[in-house]
Amino acid sequence: MAQSVIDLHLAKFEPSQRAALRTTCATVRAALPGADEVIAYGMPTFKVDGVAVLGLDGFKSHNSLFPYSGSVVELVRAELPDFGVSKGTVRFPLDRPFPAGLLNRIVRIRILEINEGYPKKSGEVKEFYPNGYLKATGKVKDGELHGAWKWFRKDGTIMRSGSFKAGQKTGDWTTYTRDETPYKVTRH
Repeated sequence: MAQSVIDLHLAKFEPSQRAALRTTCATVRAALPGADEVIAYGMPTFKVDGVAVLGLDGFKSHNSLFPYSGSVVELVRAELPDFGVSKGTVRFPLDRPFPAGLLNRIVRIRILEINEGYPKKSGEVKEFYPNGYLKATGKVKDGELHGAWKWFRKDGTIMRSGSFKAGQKTGDWTTYTRDETPYKVTRH
């Protein structure tokens, strides 16, 4: 199996630091099975449908977790008495992974925060399941569903697609099997 860009990035660290970072990444991968692993802002980052959930990296005297949100760090600050905390960063020891339970909580809070950031001014809407898979995507116009929409299952497979015009279903609506084969089309 080919190494991910994150694994390649982490290969430069000393063994104990690399192990701590890789274990931390494994926790994130388990929490966000559909996340894309990229290098963003020069650091390993986990994104869901193009949206950054969190990043992490190693430094000379510590490792850091970057939840891309100061408010998330503030919500968990009290649970981090032995960690260095700044506005959008949590520093953790070089040779120990980030605590899995707390990391899972940070991921859940971050997904909720991302969901609350929609709709965008452009009308774009995305909603994610707690595991980071896309739940729904489409647009709103004047507070009504408008244009093409898609809904997905918790495993990321498409479940249904269709269009709206000013909040009313229009055109063909397709329902898909788990293997993403269309099995029912309804005309509106």
